Amino acid sequence: MQMLKKELEGRVIILQELMKKNSFDSYIITAEEDIWYLTNITYKPEERPFFVFVTLHSKPMLVVPQLEKAHLSIGLLDCEIITYWEYPSTIGANWYDVMNDLLKHDQRTGIESNSKLEVYIHLQSKNIIPSGLIAEMRKIKRPYELELIRKSASMTDRAMQAMLQKVRKNSGIAESFAVSRGIQSELMAHRQFDILTTSLLTAVWPAPKSAMPHSIPDIFEDQLGDGPNVAMAYFRINGYAAECERTFFVSAPTREEKELFQHMMIARDAALSVLKAGIHASDVDAAAKGYLEKHGLGFTLLHRTGHGIGLGNHEAPFLAEGSDEILQENMVVSIEPGIYLDGVGGFRHSDTVLITKNGFEWLTQSARDLDVLTILSSK
Repeated sequence: MQMLKKELEGRVIILQELMKKNSFDSYIITAEEDIWYLTNITYKPEERPFFVFVTLHSKPMLVVPQLEKAHLSIGLLDCEIITYWEYPSTIGANWYDVMNDLLKHDQRTGIESNSKLEVYIHLQSKNIIPSGLIAEMRKIKRPYELELIRKSASMTDRAMQAMLQKVRKNSGIAESFAVSRGIQSELMAHRQFDILTTSLLTAVWPAPKSAMPHSIPDIFEDQLGDGPNVAMAYFRINGYAAECERTFFVSAPTREEKELFQHMMIARDAALSVLKAGIHASDVDAAAKGYLEKHGLGFTLLHRTGHGIGLGNHEAPFLAEGSDEILQENMVVSIEPGIYLDGVGGFRHSDTVLITKNGFEWLTQSARDLDVLTILSSK
């Protein structure tokens, strides 16, 4: 707990330094994940707004409904707790009455740009400026965070192995969804399960539905096709995420399927060959996309090459052609270029990787080769 307390205090100090650079007198955070990032308080705000209010020279303030005062008083970070009555309240007792009183002497206030429109409408500071200081902080993972992401990555690997051990030709896909239950039971047995900051999803998208990566399979009726089937493990464990995806077959793949699998793997390798600190995120996407287009497969693309992973399974930076982001050491991203053909299926591996000064480090380690991922009954 002492280590976590020091980590949280360090994050506040970094935020205050960024505030100085941006000439902010104060800063407002309202999104659930960002609040957890700064305070480690497990809390779901629902319709009642919850604010972290940070100034340059005093401890952070939590502005919360009276209902939650006792719950939030047990946090690790030393904060002043200020309450409002309810949502909504009579004049003078609303959240915005409290916030506007705090802001009345500030000349320049930053607010995280993912705040709700309702918040912007009600705040009356002289100069409220949308910003992304917390989003920027979250991109670069500190040692404490990397340790937790590594643990999540290890669990996704175990879940992937468990799913692939269960698959058989013509078997249903319901078992793949149930794998996450076993992981949950294990975490609970070891008292490592926070109910609000842990989410566990394991699933298989059977061929040919795997050609629609955001479709929803019927877990009670759908059966595994020969392939390409796509197995997925998306985990967030006690606040930190990882993902792993694998394309597999339950019958010997055809020559065309082998070629498409190989093209997907080479496109991944092309992206990974340029991945390192100091390059543009768009260059990673261009490497994978350029290879597929060169081989006449541009029409099979449906999405970017990857995205950031941290508190969420999808966050900045985004490895997309429209991004001008420069990648930095200790960012964590997915690498997952995909090939999708209607009536055939999808070809996609996804790995969670850490960007290093001169390249990258695999955080997920599951088998990637076609031979291993061709799972015949005889095996």
